[in-house]
Amino acid sequence: MKPFRHSPISFFLLFLLAACSHPEPETTDSGPPVFEIAFMPDVHFHDLFAEFEPGSFEGLPVSYRGEERQAVIRTMEAQLNSTRLFNENYFAFLAALDDIAERGIQYVALPGDFSDDGQPAHIRGLAEILNQYREEHGMSFFLTPGNHDPTRPFATEAGKRDYLGEGGRRQPVFSRNHSACLNADQADESNDTGNMIPESNYVVCTDEVKEMGYSGLYEMLGGFGLTYQDSYLYYETPFSGSYNADDSSFMPENRVYEVCHEGSGAEYRESYFTNCFDVPDMSYLAEPVKDVWLLALDTNVYVPRADADQGETENGEQFHGSGNAGYNRVITHKKHLLPWMADVARRAEEQGKMLISFSHFPAADFYNGAGPLIEEVWGDDEFQMARMPEAVTTETVAATGVRLHVAGHMHMNGLQTAKDEESGKVLTNIQVPSLAAYVPAYKIVRTFEDRRHIETETVVLDEVPDFDTLFPLYEEEWSYLDSIGYERIWNRGILESASYFQFTDWHIRELSRLRFLPGEWPGILREMLENSTGRHLLVASQLPAEEWHKKSWTEIKSGIDRAIANGLDEDDDQDPIQSAIMRAEKLLVNEGVEMGDFEQWDGAVLSTDFYRIRNAGELALRHIPADRIEQYELLGDAFSNQSAAGSPANSKNLLSQIDAVFTVMSLFANRIPGDHAIINLENGDVVPVIE
Repeated sequence: MKPFRHSPISFFLLFLLAACSHPEPETTDSGPPVFEIAFMPDVHFHDLFAEFEPGSFEGLPVSYRGEERQAVIRTMEAQLNSTRLFNENYFAFLAALDDIAERGIQYVALPGDFSDDGQPAHIRGLAEILNQYREEHGMSFFLTPGNHDPTRPFATEAGKRDYLGEGGRRQPVFSRNHSACLNADQADESNDTGNMIPESNYVVCTDEVKEMGYSGLYEMLGGFGLTYQDSYLYYETPFSGSYNADDSSFMPENRVYEVCHEGSGAEYRESYFTNCFDVPDMSYLAEPVKDVWLLALDTNVYVPRADADQGETENGEQFHGSGNAGYNRVITHKKHLLPWMADVARRAEEQGKMLISFSHFPAADFYNGAGPLIEEVWGDDEFQMARMPEAVTTETVAATGVRLHVAGHMHMNGLQTAKDEESGKVLTNIQVPSLAAYVPAYKIVRTFEDRRHIETETVVLDEVPDFDTLFPLYEEEWSYLDSIGYERIWNRGILESASYFQFTDWHIRELSRLRFLPGEWPGILREMLENSTGRHLLVASQLPAEEWHKKSWTEIKSGIDRAIANGLDEDDDQDPIQSAIMRAEKLLVNEGVEMGDFEQWDGAVLSTDFYRIRNAGELALRHIPADRIEQYELLGDAFSNQSAAGSPANSKNLLSQIDAVFTVMSLFANRIPGDHAIINLENGDVVPVIE
């Protein structure tokens, strides 16, 4: 497979598309949009100014909008080793809501992970904000839970070791019956990455950080889609039966299904199934305006543990988390959703309703077919491959007749279409980025009178007021880590970010350096990227395949450095490295590129660009210079040619692995352009909206 240039839409063309400013929304032949809804999954809301009970955790003083407040935050160290921000997304959430209000959009969906992690202190703060925007701007919110909302179906003792405490030190905060509180004098001082960082000398114990199950979330957030509201024209759940069902059918105790360790229970239960429990399902169908149906799917699947004690029916620790379950487990452990989805889709078609479904988890391949190569080179446990919907899963969802599905969970920007060959039904899955990660954005979906087309537009948060509010506290943290000689200290340059967009770019850069590159990449490939410039890669791409089999990367790189330092002997055509340098220079002349351009970036930059493109697709190209895109194209073609010429089919071979890097980058980059597009839901055709 040729990287980059094999696609009808080249990587460079995608750059040009991404660089275009968005015009006013384009219309279809069926008239202007008739309904707008904003989607914001993965907010991961953490109330920075939550007030814990007196005498527990007061936080740290900080100036916010002219007032001194007490900030209850996580460390920067924690943020830069996580795929999500914990703190600054608070400001991003407010900025996004303000932007939505300014656009006059009244309907907002939060498809899961609206919290982090379903704790009373933070859910209370989220409810206050949602109520504020409902009262001041007339917004209606529609929530459906993700794996970070009820982390388990029932309450679970919890907490974190990496809140930021006095003097820049880590502060452990746990619920009262957590082992860290019951055995506070034995607290482990290592963080999630195994690095020793001294903590404060005490553990804060408060149930404000206990992770609530469904009942607590329903009690505090039930008014935001999770139950019937007087403003809705229609409302139902998988368990409520008819429209005329009384209100009690919408209560959590009447919205449960049976799940067993081996699969779905109730009518789907097999005789050999064990450890079966009744757990809540907060799925619902709401009609907020005439002829628009919002199908909110609770696709959390909490599989009971093999050793679960059935005597403890409401103990969250009896279940596995749902993070890697998604639709793959829906079709095996939550089967009751599928016929309900099909019935809703059928009725929507018959009654002329515009059906918009959303859930936390993706329903289609978010890697554009790169999965098998990722598993071969990086391993099936890396790159969140456990979260990839299998082909049969996507076909099963498509077969329900649900045409449009909006998802989050992956913190990625993307658009996928899939078809169930047996029924001919087409599914469009829109992946919405997270406000708490790179690239920070939300999406708007607009519907049309014909109910055949929708428009999707991505809104990137460049500027976020107050995003740097906490920087003085991070300065203290950095100074403390520096004073103890902490080896994996984060780059202080992030505190010079001029915008929230730049701040999240720093986040992906540091996340790549501190976690992804050391933890996910094969050793020989990591060594190559950590010790090379673009020039090294260019020359190496011209080496015969047999040289890659005979020499290590250290030997190849040293040979390139010596040849460059000593100058070329054009009469010595027997030295493979000198020959490779000459071929590289000839290639550059043909392409109109300077050798010095390849010295401007190194393997660390390449790996960061890899993750930028993975997460954001075309949106990432705002951060990658056009000339570097062209250089990646050139290298991709060169390594592909060399690998095809003589590399054995062996994923452990370095030449095969570096070829795979560019091939996978190409697949990430050449996903369907969904930044701003019109989609035909009947056949999956996508037309980008460009000037």
